[in-house]
Amino acid sequence: MLNTLSPKVCCLKYVRHMTVFALTSLIVGCGGGSGSSSSTDASTPSSGSSSTSAQLLPGAYVASLFDKDWVGMLLPTKTGTNAAYQFLGLHYNGSDPDIYSGNSDVVSAITALPLVYVYPNISASVRTGSGTLSQLGNNVVLTSLVFPAAGLELAKSIGVAASPPNNYNYNTPASLSTVQGNWTGRLAYSVGYAENFSMSISSAGAISSAMSFQQDCVLSNAKLAPNFDGTNLFSLNFSIPTATQCSLKSQTLNGAAFVTASPLAGKTHRLYLVGVTTDGKGISFKADR
Repeated sequence: MLNTLSPKVCCLKYVRHMTVFALTSLIVGCGGGSGSSSSTDASTPSSGSSSTSAQLLPGAYVASLFDKDWVGMLLPTKTGTNAAYQFLGLHYNGSDPDIYSGNSDVVSAITALPLVYVYPNISASVRTGSGTLSQLGNNVVLTSLVFPAAGLELAKSIGVAASPPNNYNYNTPASLSTVQGNWTGRLAYSVGYAENFSMSISSAGAISSAMSFQQDCVLSNAKLAPNFDGTNLFSLNFSIPTATQCSLKSQTLNGAAFVTASPLAGKTHRLYLVGVTTDGKGISFKADR
């Protein structure tokens, strides 16, 4: 079944005031996330986790930027005996998010992200920069990202102070029972989206879908699993087979997902899912049921 492809072209200048979790954030963007920006952030804790540890904790973090969602995830990963951490961020500055990603070998009160990618929701070009994740107390995390000027792209920076979602406990292991079943939502992939994209998740975490996106992209070998260390996140991996029109063809993507309370009337659960390639391209999926 073929889904709608919606090209996105814009040049925006916008000022967004963070509410609840951050007081102020100024972002100027043009042509797919390019632009110059500066930000000043101050935070108050949410009613989510009440941890006062100075250690930066893995898990999910959310904030509001002028009624636009910021969703961050810090996922412990493991390859053999080597442990690391994957950072993922979704900034819904439009109907679909910019996708941020990076990795760190260690986590402390101030965690360096030497290489950060941003895959803007209106451009197929990935930008690179760097950043830090800082524990501000009461489990409020400040994400500070900087992207230098390159070519026609102006310098860009972003600062977001975020807290865990309400009633979220980072050390309660994710349960497949919360994601099992059918989900229908919006799947986004930078230059386009698939509205009413449906997927089914089995009791073992296998993800299946009869639908395609961007003409002939399909999900293959897709699976969610409770993270190995007991963090309240699912690890995600899937591949995109060889295709003709698909910009993510022949790629393997890894990422994370979690379920939180839905803000929509008549819905109880919301699923956030994001997977990225090693060079920062990716897809996101948001669904309520």
